[in-house]
Amino acid sequence: MVIKFITLGYVGFFVVAGINHFINPIFYDKIVPDFIPFPRFVHLATGVIEIILPLFFFTRFRKEAAILMIIFLVVIYIGNLNVWINDLPYGNRYFTNYQHFLRMLLQLFYIGIAYIIYLYEWTKVSRQ
Repeated sequence: MVIKFITLGYVGFFVVAGINHFINPIFYDKIVPDFIPFPRFVHLATGVIEIILPLFFFTRFRKEAAILMIIFLVVIYIGNLNVWINDLPYGNRYFTNYQHFLRMLLQLFYIGIAYIIYLYEWTKVSRQ
């Protein structure tokens, strides 16, 4: 039962985060690394993925969605790492190394929750 509430909160968070890509596009344009072409398209596509992918946690494809979410979270951290390495602002403020480190831990937390959701599906299937 607890895992269902965790999943619901997790999905809600990412859906809102994905919508934010469309509400505040300039913020995300700035954190896309320079070597990636078409930054607006890339972060809008990221927003679409953040909206759609977690919704699959409520389907029979929960396990596959969790694996894809883990991969996605590792890949999109490149943008945050770019901000850290190049000392770029998040919006109009700069993070200290400590704040960047906390942001990295937060990303690992998101990955961990996706892994727990993955394991929950695996445990559920193995009991049948």
